[in-house]
Amino acid sequence: MEKDTAKQLIDLSVSIDRILGEMFSFIDQIYDEDTKNEFNKSVGNLIGYISRDLIFPLVDRYPDLNSDS
Repeated sequence: MEKDTAKQLIDLSVSIDRILGEMFSFIDQIYDEDTKNEFNKSVGNLIGYISRDLIFPLVDRYPDLNSDS
């Protein structure tokens, strides 16, 4: 994989993370605690998958693309 492709994938993954993060503010408006917990878990899992399965492997391959460093 080319580094430019990896960067684009990371950028798109981060933008998806932001959108998913915004979902938490709407989930907070759910009154039923069981439903709220279910949706919080689901969105949290999605964020985890994106980080673990997309971002981290790309950063391992191209450490200079790590925005946290």
